[in-house]
Amino acid sequence: MKEPIIQTYELTKVFKRTVAVNNLNLRVTSGIYGFLGPNGAGKTTTIKMLVGSLFPTAGRIELFGQDIRSRDSINLRKKIGYVPEHPTYFLGMTAEGLLEYVGSTFHLPKLELKQKITELLKLVNLTEARNRVILKFSAGMKQRIGIAQALINDPDLLILDEITSNLDPLGRNQMITLLQDLRQEGKTMFVSTHILPEVQKMHADSIGIIDHGHLIMEGTIDELNKKLGGKLVRISPNHPLFRKALSPFVSNITEELDTFIVETDNKDRVWQTIAEISLQHHITLTEFRSTGLEIEQIFMEAIDREKTQEVSYAPKK
Repeated sequence: MKEPIIQTYELTKVFKRTVAVNNLNLRVTSGIYGFLGPNGAGKTTTIKMLVGSLFPTAGRIELFGQDIRSRDSINLRKKIGYVPEHPTYFLGMTAEGLLEYVGSTFHLPKLELKQKITELLKLVNLTEARNRVILKFSAGMKQRIGIAQALINDPDLLILDEITSNLDPLGRNQMITLLQDLRQEGKTMFVSTHILPEVQKMHADSIGIIDHGHLIMEGTIDELNKKLGGKLVRISPNHPLFRKALSPFVSNITEELDTFIVETDNKDRVWQTIAEISLQHHITLTEFRSTGLEIEQIFMEAIDREKTQEVSYAPKK
């Protein structure tokens, strides 16, 4: 089993009478970890505790196997890069100037820092904006310079809060590609988001789903599929006779151009029904493929199960 990069134990944060994070037990190993939840679920509060800008009400946090309140906490935090949801910069600074400033706080030698800045600007596709003031940056450029400043000290862990939420589709795709490249370099990324398809595109190694401050599910996509027990079947062509025959006994039908997807616990019955209609009506079947649940479906299933449990545990009046 891989050693955890982040591990929390009964992590709790209470603001007056509001429980923002409730007995949170996370275990994050290498790769990309998608921290999922609706707005207000407690994601940002959790991240602020991970980076040390908020103190927990209860519980504890370990990074790289060490308690973040240990004597070596300063050196421990040097292993972390952080990009908040709404990063703020000295807007009159240039991209190069910002990286020089951040690099100086880590006491990097000037020649090493200069080379590092050139490499990072190339990595985040901002070489041509090296001398442009940040005030004139687009939202996507601000997010990319945020990644660059977070990487200036070559951290092992990146904590990214809603890193794609303010970007257009092109910017999101560029950011996803960048995160995948960083994973190839051995970085671990804790990516908080409410935009579920983005995590699917990142091919996240594992995910945690949080709602009302409580972790309701965690694991790899395969592990969560096994836990939930649901399966998807992709079928082509998207013929109305297929859909009509399946609708009485599949839980959901989603259409994608000439393909439709059904969620079912009885793949054999689906196959038998499709095969019979295909033969009877001379419809050429071009695809019949079983696959796991998509992240969005895992998320909705987990939320639904949590609500069902809350109702079943509620005291009767």
